[in-house]
Amino acid sequence: MENFEYKGLWWLPERPEKTVTGTLRYTSSEGILLELVGSFNEIKDVGKMLSPEIILGISSDGKPITLYKCFEKSSARSYRGLLTSSFYANLVFVGAHFQDAKDIKFKSMSVYYSYLDEWVGISGFEIKQLWEGKGVVIRYKLPEPIRADISDKLGLEINFHAIGPNFPFFQINIEQKTEIKIITSEDTSFEDYRKLIFQIRNLLTLATMQSVQVLNIRGTTKANQEMIDDEVYYPPTEIFYKQLYIPQENQKLHRSEMLFSFRDISDKFEYFLKNWFENLGLFEPVYDLYFATLHNPHMYIGNKFLNLVQAIETFHRYRYGGKYLSDEEYKLIYNTLINAIPKGAQKELKERLEEYISYGNEFSLRKRMKKIIDIYQDLLNFFIEDRKSFIEKVVNTRNYLTHHSEDLKERAVKGEDLYYLTQKLKICLETCLLNEMGFSLKDIRHLFTENLNYQAELIK
Repeated sequence: MENFEYKGLWWLPERPEKTVTGTLRYTSSEGILLELVGSFNEIKDVGKMLSPEIILGISSDGKPITLYKCFEKSSARSYRGLLTSSFYANLVFVGAHFQDAKDIKFKSMSVYYSYLDEWVGISGFEIKQLWEGKGVVIRYKLPEPIRADISDKLGLEINFHAIGPNFPFFQINIEQKTEIKIITSEDTSFEDYRKLIFQIRNLLTLATMQSVQVLNIRGTTKANQEMIDDEVYYPPTEIFYKQLYIPQENQKLHRSEMLFSFRDISDKFEYFLKNWFENLGLFEPVYDLYFATLHNPHMYIGNKFLNLVQAIETFHRYRYGGKYLSDEEYKLIYNTLINAIPKGAQKELKERLEEYISYGNEFSLRKRMKKIIDIYQDLLNFFIEDRKSFIEKVVNTRNYLTHHSEDLKERAVKGEDLYYLTQKLKICLETCLLNEMGFSLKDIRHLFTENLNYQAELIK
């Protein structure tokens, strides 16, 4: 999402006759700002802040532009009578006009992510060194798209694009880019596409062990439909929004630094994708906790540890349940315990006890950790030598970081030991997620042992 600036004419959809000149600026860190020499308001209403859902514009070079979810930042009138106003927008669509929010729909969406080229790892280049002739033969053929159908209504393609060649005197440049194209069976709102875009982003983040960012989004829409030689053509509409995290220039990522690459799942690509999307509804809170630790590199180690503990607890609860008794059986115990609270107990204490008793039938963290290690013991026993000690450290550290009780302080893990404990918790959770995607425990063990980032954790 490169910075840009467009000068042009701007208007509200309900008042196309009232155009105002102005400049639209975008930077990924500061977002979308429209500065007008004039106002959409009448002179008598200047000062009344507007919040138009849509602002339309046409740039000086003829590009149709739609600003979405806008609100007025400032409105002023100089002592000489000149009106100025400015608006922030949540989204900008360059290449199409949408008259109403319900019209913002797309046929497909193409997304370029950071580290996607390295993760896919497919090149169209063939290089042959001619040692005797002291020459090099370079051939390039665009790789074929890779298609996967996730459902009857949703498909995904890995597409390849080449930039160039250009022909200066001493060099020829060809650059290959990889992107993911999301295809729906019917026109779909951008908000629904955005959910899919971020779900794919999280999948790539899990795979690469890096905070993957969205670098470019282009959509095809009927609002930008053209007829060329009796054929329908959809010029791409570019989409921009403010990004909370500004990606720096990406360093190249080696396969050994990833948890898994496309090559690891290429023979069952569609199968893994279907599993990932089917699990989203069930494990959404687990993903939120886990990916927060990856997308926020500055998170304190204690917070990262607590996120991972809660994610593992939540995963076990959603995947395997975890109650000591049936609800009917526990109801009898619950009523007995509630009735046993003294009538004169302080109100706040009584409410606290009732809340604690209501969750009394849920498995404890200790029991859930034991169950997880039992389920995945063929893998987890490989790097958790003393499961009893490991679980004890996890429980005591969680309790201390949650309550900061002095009697737990000495039993909690700290410093470098907390880092390694957190990394092993991360491996436990990733084992669960990878297995749910379709990896066997044997395959997962291979992924961990081949990963450079986990070498220290696996031998410590």
